[in-house]
Amino acid sequence: MAVTQVRSGQKFHCLKADTKPTTNVPTGSQLLETDTGGIWEYNGAAWVPIGPVVERMTLASPVVLYPHHEIHGGSSFTAHYSLTTAATNAHRTGIFIKTGLNTGPLCHMVAEFSCSHAAVYSINEGVTFDVNEGTNGQPIYNRYRDSTKVSTVSDNATAPVANKICTLTEAEIAAGNFAAGTVLRSAPMVAGGGPKAAGGDARGEQEYILKANTKYIFMITNVGNNANTHHILLDWYEHTNR
Repeated sequence: MAVTQVRSGQKFHCLKADTKPTTNVPTGSQLLETDTGGIWEYNGAAWVPIGPVVERMTLASPVVLYPHHEIHGGSSFTAHYSLTTAATNAHRTGIFIKTGLNTGPLCHMVAEFSCSHAAVYSINEGVTFDVNEGTNGQPIYNRYRDSTKVSTVSDNATAPVANKICTLTEAEIAAGNFAAGTVLRSAPMVAGGGPKAAGGDARGEQEYILKANTKYIFMITNVGNNANTHHILLDWYEHTNR
């Protein structure tokens, strides 16, 4: 696009929960969320976030990366599952989640995997899996321990429960008639390897912005006949950015 000089931009203040104005708002206008520090700019059709969130602090750098900001905002969550498998090749361990509805916040997810013997990890999107299989109702923890916010992620129960995950053993995966859907990423792990993030070298490169209202299984699969300790760690924050 051509370079455009902004001459008539306006400035707005509001809370994160407020509806941002769109009527008679000049392109290039900026808005500050006074309760989060989020800065937005109007592109002529919608408000888009710009730059890092800034917090005023006395003992540290004034720039706070957005994932850290979401911890402070109470919208950052974590869940995990560990299991030592039978000494069986292709034995699987997994975590099932279903993301929230299209009208809710998006999940910005980082998945990490580790194992005591050789294995392969995979991130499977849009999976086919029978309802109410697996161990439902497993906890999700808010990383801001004083926060009362809950995650929009739900488990695999007949009536899915928000703020819960479903953990999966080999027997439960087999009983659920699992089909992988779209494999977003799959890679080998060496014996004793981990934790291995399924992405690049920095958090921004590791992060997946998951589809709304979609079933995912994060899985580790044995390579070889070893009693293998699998560990799956999910860290994510939930933010509306559409």
